[in-house]
Amino acid sequence: MPGTLSLKIITPERIVMDAKVDNVRARAIDGELTILPHHEPLITALAIDVLHYRLTEGGTEHTAAVIGGLLEVGENEVTVLSDVAELDTEIDETRAHDDKAKAEAQKLQKTDDKLSVQLSEMAMSKAMARLKASEILRQRRSKRPNQP
Repeated sequence: MPGTLSLKIITPERIVMDAKVDNVRARAIDGELTILPHHEPLITALAIDVLHYRLTEGGTEHTAAVIGGLLEVGENEVTVLSDVAELDTEIDETRAHDDKAKAEAQKLQKTDDKLSVQLSEMAMSKAMARLKASEILRQRRSKRPNQP
């Protein structure tokens, strides 16, 4: 079924993106899903991971690091609500590596505080999602050397 979807990624601070796309792939907390035009209505909780989408204009594949949140599918509309989300082109890879190293160091510290353990695991997941999105962008650019 041909058609397009309207994809909006929204955080409390800003609208990260608002564009027409051909499809959206994401990892919900209970598994992977792909949203195509005319998908049934759906609301699901997202895992901390990378969201993939193909822009209708130009047909290029892109990613965004999404730090959990909700994905809602309406009539050819996909809305992602997340506390934190970054497009692959916005990610500071050096900072993401530094954040990962800090999270790893915190995780290695012995602690009985369950909250500290959970926070360090969340920080690690966030850094890994950002690095994954950045790596996908780097690989995509290396396949097309004339692209910025």
